[in-house]
Amino acid sequence: MTEKKSRAGYWMLFLVSLAIITILMIFLPEAFWLALPTTVGGFAMAMDWI
Repeated sequence: MTEKKSRAGYWMLFLVSLAIITILMIFLPEAFWLALPTTVGGFAMAMDWI
């Protein structure tokens, strides 16, 4: 049974977390690691690798 997933939500998750990680890199670079798992996970789900 094949399930069709909506990837638009995953792309939004990726783009929002990418914006947050960019802001963190500018103002608080040591907190980069906090947003990294969400950014990478959101990208992997949006590309349907998971």
